[in-house]
Amino acid sequence: MKRTAGQLALRRFLQVDRTATIDDVARLAMERETSRVYDSVAVTDRDVYCGIISVRDLLMATISIQVQRATQANPLTGLPGNAVIQDAISSALKDNRSFSLIYLDLDNFKAYNDAYGFPNGDRMIKTVADTIRTCCRDDDLKGHIGGDDFVIVSALCQTDAVRALCDRIVFTFSESIRSLYNEEDWNRGYIISQNRHGFTENFPIATLSIAVITNCEKTFASMEELSQAVAAAKRKSKHRQS
Repeated sequence: MKRTAGQLALRRFLQVDRTATIDDVARLAMERETSRVYDSVAVTDRDVYCGIISVRDLLMATISIQVQRATQANPLTGLPGNAVIQDAISSALKDNRSFSLIYLDLDNFKAYNDAYGFPNGDRMIKTVADTIRTCCRDDDLKGHIGGDDFVIVSALCQTDAVRALCDRIVFTFSESIRSLYNEEDWNRGYIISQNRHGFTENFPIATLSIAVITNCEKTFASMEELSQAVAAAKRKSKHRQS
């Protein structure tokens, strides 16, 4: 039986689906044995041959993305900002990929910032960023929405796996911030600061609130529908913390 050019290409080259991200394709390409690192990559659509991407084109696309991310990154943490986050979510919805959105924000951060000053407040924000970098997988998108709000876009969908990731983040963060408090405040478990009305109040040590939304069991037809689910999950998470 004669083979088509497409079939021959699939046998010779690394094969990726057209929905794969540039980051994932680049990683797979570089993981090949040395003699085949510079071979082109075959692109398929549901196992049907679509075309070929050269390693040069792949590297140029990767560089372009990295430059774009750098210009849109949060200046304090270096994590991607809203534009990159929204693009990642929109792309996942469009391609019907399974994903989990993990939203994180700091509880009692304002009180800490007021009591310890902005430089230490920045250190705490950086600690959140370092924590999610450490705990997440390489192919998870770690984003900084702004202020003390962060998001992770992960391909993890299994409830146990997502819960384990969240538990790891909370534990790592709580262990990492001890040096950000003086011994007296840490040992008693709270700081004394002014509330928004100007009255002195006791505020617990900072913690992370985490809200998770996944499309593994419920599909979302639009960004608007997803945003509504995210807002509801955030309110529920905050309510549990209060």
